[in-house]
Amino acid sequence: MKTLALTSSTVLALAIAAGPGYAQAGTQTVTGHLVDVMCATKHASEGAKYGATHDKSCLLMDDCVKSGYSVLTADNKVVKLDAKGSAMALELIKKTARERDWKVTVNGALAGDTMTVSSLTLQ
Repeated sequence: MKTLALTSSTVLALAIAAGPGYAQAGTQTVTGHLVDVMCATKHASEGAKYGATHDKSCLLMDDCVKSGYSVLTADNKVVKLDAKGSAMALELIKKTARERDWKVTVNGALAGDTMTVSSLTLQ
């Protein structure tokens, strides 16, 4: 059996050839407004303008909580948070007095449009 030794440049070349989904597998930072997935997908084209006005009462509505949470970015992208990230977001919403403008920074591994969250910070 032959052993294949890969150099770091070979691994990088393979990652680039594999496409953007693979290249995004490392830890990344996303900044934007915390919005439930249901509302974020309906209002994605409004981006930060909508995100800044989205309020706590909506973030805590049953259907909104059930849909999970996401980050609505300034360039109108919806980055969904994984189950752990959604639980972190819900805890933050419940313990914070802020009513709107839920601007957050989220760190984690991004795969497609979903982030596996390692940290979530309110700005």
